[in-house]
Amino acid sequence: MAYRDSTFFTLKYVAQQLEEDEDLLREITIEMFSEEGCFTVYDDYPADETKESITVFTTDGIDYLTEALKDNRDHYVEQRTKTELFCAKK
Repeated sequence: MAYRDSTFFTLKYVAQQLEEDEDLLREITIEMFSEEGCFTVYDDYPADETKESITVFTTDGIDYLTEALKDNRDHYVEQRTKTELFCAKK
């Protein structure tokens, strides 16, 4: 039987580890799936999509997130800046 890593790290933990902004990493996770090591966890019963969730990553997920950030940093920062400017105008 193959070894499976069962350790999960919260978005907050990963942001501190990578010294990155949590909101920027949250933007990247929108495009990630469980196969890439990104999971949504609910800490309230009953769980549904209207409840606040916690984003967690496996070690592979952190690696994927790091690569996505390295490859697309400019895109994510630009998108985030546009969103902030749009919200500031309201």
